[in-house]
Amino acid sequence: MYLLVFKKPTESQVQIIRETFNDFDWEQGFAVEEIVADQLVNDNLIIQFVSFKDFIQKDEKSGKLTLYPETANAVLLGKEQFLGNLYNNDIENVETYFCYLGEASDERDIANEIFFKVEYGKYSSLEQVNKNLEDLLSN
Repeated sequence: MYLLVFKKPTESQVQIIRETFNDFDWEQGFAVEEIVADQLVNDNLIIQFVSFKDFIQKDEKSGKLTLYPETANAVLLGKEQFLGNLYNNDIENVETYFCYLGEASDERDIANEIFFKVEYGKYSSLEQVNKNLEDLLSN
């Protein structure tokens, strides 16, 4: 299950983010199976979704979670991909996170959560950060 967190966007930015996400929810984009949440929490826009695609891979030896480069590059990063489209629509001043919350289930699996901060640009990037869900949604 994946989560996008946009910290304190304006009303017009919320509209742009939602429209852009909808443009990428099909098979070639996020391949969204289900949208779990699309709401404002403490003035932060959260979009939580289940995808048929894998954006995160687990190293078999170390058990460490990392971005699955092919999927991340094909959907999130790059000139005309999701984050690049947001950058082109003046969202770069909104602090943004892409998160993996583990496999879709009723129980939260904190050990398998991973968080990336978005660095907006023409080819945007994701940098792993030491955060947790509560911190992201609190302020």
